[in-house]
Amino acid sequence: MFTSPSVRVRRRQTAKQPPAEVCSGELAAAQPPLKRNSSLAGSASTLQNSSRLQEVSLPAGQQQEQQSHTDASSQHPHPQKKQALESKRPVWLAPLTQRARRPQSAHESSAHVSRDSRLAAPEEAEETGFGEAAQPDRTGSTAESTRSLGSGHVLLRGDQHAVYDAAAFPEAVRRLLGAIDLASVPTAAGLSSSGSFAFVATPTTCLVWSYGSAAGAAAGVYRLAMPDPADAAGFEAPVVALVPPAGDAQSDVGVLACSATGQLRYWDCVAFGLGGTDRFHSASLELPDAADRCEQITEVYPALYVVATAKGYLFQVSLHNPQGAAELAAHCLSKSAGARTGMLSRVSSLLGGPQLAPATAAAGDALVGVAAGARTEIRHSREVFVLTRQRLAKWVVSRAHSEKFLFSMDILHALSAEAARRFDADVDASVYDVATTRSGDVCVVAGLRAPALGTREQLTVAVLRSRRVSTEPEVVGLWPLRYAPDAELAQSGPGRPRLVLPEGGPAAFVVFRHAVVALVLAAAAAAFEEAVSFRNEDAILGVSTAPPFPYARQESAESNLMLTCVGAGVLQVCVEVGKILSAASLAGASAATDAEPHGTEMGAAPWPSPGTRVGKASSPDSLEREYQTQIEQAVFFGVGNTHNPLSFTITSHAAGVDPALETAALRVSQSILDNTSHFIVDRLDLGAHLNERLRRAQAVMQFVADSGLAAKLSRETRVHLCAHAEKLAAAATLWEYQNDIWAKKAGAASQLLANLVASFLESVGLQTRDSLRSFFRQHVAAVGDVLVFMHRNLPALRRALNGSESGRHDSQLVSYEANRIVVAVLQSAMMFRFQNAALYDVDCLPELAAASERWTEHPAIIDLLVQRLEGSYRLCREISGQHCASVYERISATTLPSDEDPGDANRSLSIFDDAVSISHPCLPDAADTHSNEEARMRLGSDDPYVSSLALLRETIDQIGPLANLCFRAFVDRITLLQATGASDAAELVRRYDAARPRYLLCLVPLARASVAYRLAEEYQDLATLVTLVFTTDSGNAVMQLRRYSERFGRPFADTLFAYYDKRQAWASLLDTQDASFDAWLKEYIDQRMAADPHGPMAQIGWIHDVKMDDFGAAAAKLARAGRDSLDVDQARTMLSLSKLAFHAVECQEGSCDADIDEAHARLEDALEMCQVQENLVQYLTTVVRDSRGHAPELTWRRRDDVSDKKAVLDAAMLTTTPETRHDRPALYIVYNELVRCIWNGRTLSAEDLVDALTFPDSTPAIDSASASCSAEDAEQCNALVRERCSLAVDILSRASIGLPEQTREAALKTIWRRVFLSDDWPAIRKRLGGNVPDSELRAELEQTHLHAVLENCLITRELAHPDWYLLPADAFAADDLDYLVSTRLEPRFASGSEDGSGWKPLSTTTASALQKDYGVEDSRLRAAIDCGLDNYYTEIMRTVSDQMSRCRSPAHPADGAASDMDAGSSSVGTEVLGYDEDEDDEMQMESD
Repeated sequence: MFTSPSVRVRRRQTAKQPPAEVCSGELAAAQPPLKRNSSLAGSASTLQNSSRLQEVSLPAGQQQEQQSHTDASSQHPHPQKKQALESKRPVWLAPLTQRARRPQSAHESSAHVSRDSRLAAPEEAEETGFGEAAQPDRTGSTAESTRSLGSGHVLLRGDQHAVYDAAAFPEAVRRLLGAIDLASVPTAAGLSSSGSFAFVATPTTCLVWSYGSAAGAAAGVYRLAMPDPADAAGFEAPVVALVPPAGDAQSDVGVLACSATGQLRYWDCVAFGLGGTDRFHSASLELPDAADRCEQITEVYPALYVVATAKGYLFQVSLHNPQGAAELAAHCLSKSAGARTGMLSRVSSLLGGPQLAPATAAAGDALVGVAAGARTEIRHSREVFVLTRQRLAKWVVSRAHSEKFLFSMDILHALSAEAARRFDADVDASVYDVATTRSGDVCVVAGLRAPALGTREQLTVAVLRSRRVSTEPEVVGLWPLRYAPDAELAQSGPGRPRLVLPEGGPAAFVVFRHAVVALVLAAAAAAFEEAVSFRNEDAILGVSTAPPFPYARQESAESNLMLTCVGAGVLQVCVEVGKILSAASLAGASAATDAEPHGTEMGAAPWPSPGTRVGKASSPDSLEREYQTQIEQAVFFGVGNTHNPLSFTITSHAAGVDPALETAALRVSQSILDNTSHFIVDRLDLGAHLNERLRRAQAVMQFVADSGLAAKLSRETRVHLCAHAEKLAAAATLWEYQNDIWAKKAGAASQLLANLVASFLESVGLQTRDSLRSFFRQHVAAVGDVLVFMHRNLPALRRALNGSESGRHDSQLVSYEANRIVVAVLQSAMMFRFQNAALYDVDCLPELAAASERWTEHPAIIDLLVQRLEGSYRLCREISGQHCASVYERISATTLPSDEDPGDANRSLSIFDDAVSISHPCLPDAADTHSNEEARMRLGSDDPYVSSLALLRETIDQIGPLANLCFRAFVDRITLLQATGASDAAELVRRYDAARPRYLLCLVPLARASVAYRLAEEYQDLATLVTLVFTTDSGNAVMQLRRYSERFGRPFADTLFAYYDKRQAWASLLDTQDASFDAWLKEYIDQRMAADPHGPMAQIGWIHDVKMDDFGAAAAKLARAGRDSLDVDQARTMLSLSKLAFHAVECQEGSCDADIDEAHARLEDALEMCQVQENLVQYLTTVVRDSRGHAPELTWRRRDDVSDKKAVLDAAMLTTTPETRHDRPALYIVYNELVRCIWNGRTLSAEDLVDALTFPDSTPAIDSASASCSAEDAEQCNALVRERCSLAVDILSRASIGLPEQTREAALKTIWRRVFLSDDWPAIRKRLGGNVPDSELRAELEQTHLHAVLENCLITRELAHPDWYLLPADAFAADDLDYLVSTRLEPRFASGSEDGSGWKPLSTTTASALQKDYGVEDSRLRAAIDCGLDNYYTEIMRTVSDQMSRCRSPAHPADGAASDMDAGSSSVGTEVLGYDEDEDDEMQMESD
């Protein structure tokens, strides 16, 4: 209906036609729809087509008259045709140049047209199309006798051959075959050469029935008892022949049966007349050898048969007497001419004549086959060829004359010699069957094997021709077969190949147990060869016998072979001989002349390489064509058809991916997608048409997978094959959607798809009358482009409709229908993909580097889905704002991820941002909404075209499927980009991570939380799952969390911990109940601490370690938390707990390793730093109290963020001199802030503590009598002050493990620079400027602050030298000025807001002031060096070293630690400091 009239082909009708001038309406209505067929359309002219149509439309009487006229005209053929018939060389063996010049008859042209018409529609049982018979004899040709079989189901259809299911077995035949074991019970079967009868015979029974529809044919199955039933125990099948009835009647059949022992039975008629199954004629062959067995029976002439035995004896069997009455007679053929009956026979026997000599030559030889040849000059006579395993014999058999033996030749020698000459190799030959052509040539199926080449047996059809009737024939042609059977062949029995030449050629059929090879023989080679394979359970039982003699005078345009199969019944194999030979003749005379079949001029031909099945060809193009043909046959006739007995299998010999197979599969699939395959039948029901194409497209991959060749297809090819089927599935669903909306609605929204398709086709330059149906028939491949086209044009359409109130409602409906279209297309495609994931297997091979994108994951499709989701959510907001306040309030109260409020800089609070303890109340779900009948009643109507509430509900229901499709497209696209290493993969992942929670959480205010749960579970959005649990189902949160943790395991636990961590719900985080959660939480805390060593996990992680009895980890975390704590008390508490945990570890393990000892030592250092800060606090508060005169019992208020700022200033001023505050004001400000932190109990870092200890230059001692503290505390404070600089060095040495090198060096320089500046070196130089004795010199230097510090560091604290000591020349701040100002101090002053450390903001100009203050310190140090500080330092170091040596000498024993350093104490003042004792005089002179 929707195709061009030029491509339609009129078909021949089997029903009886009315007269040409009268058209029957009922008959026309019963005819199937026409199918366009471009590849199989006939090439006949318009005149021939019209004449053929006129012939079909003639009434029955006129057809008979025309048939009689045709028969009469066939008695006098064309002279050129007559010459071809009389020639011994058949027309199909003549040179192609001669056959190319032969004109084509009108009869052959009509046969071509009828055959093409038949092949056009495999599904229609009303078509025949078999060519008219040209044979004038009483029986008619095989094509004519089986003309009515065209109504059978098509099992296979190629361009030039087809297989049909002619008829099924009757029930009685099926029961018989089902009751016996065909592997052990010998069974014979066959079909009549004329008529439509078939038989199946066992050793005891033969069943005969009519399988055709011949007029008057009897229905039913006739059971015949086989002769010699006593021999049935030997399980030898009888040989049976169906005898054509006398006259032209084809409604009955006779049966001739011969047992293996030679017992004959003949039934003249089994269906009608006075015969029946119980009335038969009997005879005995009287076999000369009792061990011999009858194996074959061949029809020689009407009512004349030849029975052959295994040893080569031939028996002539006559069915009628000379008067024509039924009478059974038989005799053995004799080589003595005239020795037939009577006295001559007895005399010949007495004389010992050789008339009964068998055809076998020697021991081991046996019968292979018997074939009736051409007729001879003797009246009623015919040639008979007997083929044994070694020889070929020829007889002449006649009804009116005695038989005549002509010759017996060595057939193996002839075949081997010809093959050796042709292939230039020693060849061994074997024979399997024999047949004859219409010209009398002999065709033999032979097997050739070249032992030297190590090849398998090559099946070959050999043609032998005799120069005279009585001379031995010569091999004139060898046609190797490309088909090679899988199993070894037998020369007898069911496994023997059988050669059948219907009508004497040129078509030949080689029948195997499970295959049929159809050939069309030409002069140079086989013009056509196709193998039809059968399933293992559908073995071939029998074939149709040779056609009745004589043959038709004209070669038929078609050649048919009837056969019976175990499970399928009667099948018909048809080959278009005329079409094949015409195509071969068009190849040109030069090609035919150059092709030497014997290789005499061009050298030896290469040894042929047969292929088991399709998959091995000479060129890639031919291999692609073979693959494509076989795939088409399997797709349209084999895959999914369990009743088809044919086996559709292909093989591939390619290593890895097979490009030819890929190309063929893609071509077939693309032709199905585009509806260009000539196997597809157009139907008016477009939905059924699309579903049929979908099944065929899926069958392409199914066939390849069933053949075990899925690995031969690359992932890219499998993606394309799957995409073709997906688009057809989407088109079928989209057509259902359009049918549904057509049946219900009318308007702009209901015509959205039709208008979009029309506009799309017009945009690409295609204009048709019915754009929508044209798209679904021919342009389904562009279904994705249509969606993108809709996405780009939908906003403009909606804007055009929003001009009025009614248009606004239409605009909403357009958006709703657009969602339906998108969901219909993509959801059906995705569903097909997931349901057939195992078949296409596109995600299981590591070929993703060369993968191609799927059409559903294109960026345009992703953009489309994202926009549809955004538009649907806005549409819900728009409709609910007018018609549903409850939904609108929930939408308004919800701020989704990625939402921005343009009116306020602060993001509005959403229900998803609430803390864990303040979960949002549960919202009603979709299930509750749908189950509530009252809510449904309030809608007023369920039709979204009528009710806005119904439209709102339908739009809400669309968001879930749209979100699912969107997420799937994102996932597939990300997988592709990551596999190919694309640069935009990370950006797409970020986009997906932002879109997924947004569209999941938007379902919550729309009362579709259950949908959000399902999608979050499917796409494993664990963060959204946790959010959904706490915001929609907080009452069952514990149960939900446990269920998800069991399902998703560790990743969900980490997500839950991160949820708690983000909201600082530490109690909920640490309150785990499951053992699995305990282990996961420990790993999570460790990971967070590794990422952020000073984060909150470092403060609370030890609690979980204590819970898990991991005291070692708890001690380490507590120690770190104590060191990182900003509060001194908290730090001391943490460190004390850490010390306790270390003690627990020591108690558990019983011994300590080096790591625990080191950690314990660091813990003690941290505790000592806390003690130092507490002592500083005590000292400063005591100094301030004493200066203010407070009573001792007054409690001083401290550790408060709003403490007395005046007390902080007093403490800073009381510990510094006015000169210091004047000379270094910026550093004084730093010191003032340090005092503030100390006063408020804040923890200082090692650098800050060094500054706090070394900067003060006025440290008043505390008098315990007047102080507000005890005497012990006063003594500790005074000691701290006295030893503050050495304590600073000690603190720095203890904290140096975690300090950078530059920080350690800068702090060490600061300590020693301020130690050097703490003494008045110009005054000391002045006092030591005169003649001062050594004792006074030493006494003066021992009173310096430098001496006290060095003594305390070396002797008391035993700090290693020279690691923590500096010379005066190395203590300048100039080298570290950038670090001190820019890195350490200035960023804190310029922070702009008060941070946790207590620093208040200062101007950035402080940097220059800080640099100036450090410059002042460097200037004073340089002045001190000019006053001899270097020499004084050396002398002081020498003095302290001598003192340390004396303390550690045996005469002055000290503690164990001091006594161990006696050997190295002297080196401190000599080797390390760079001078020796000989320099004393020089130093004294300089001092003077």
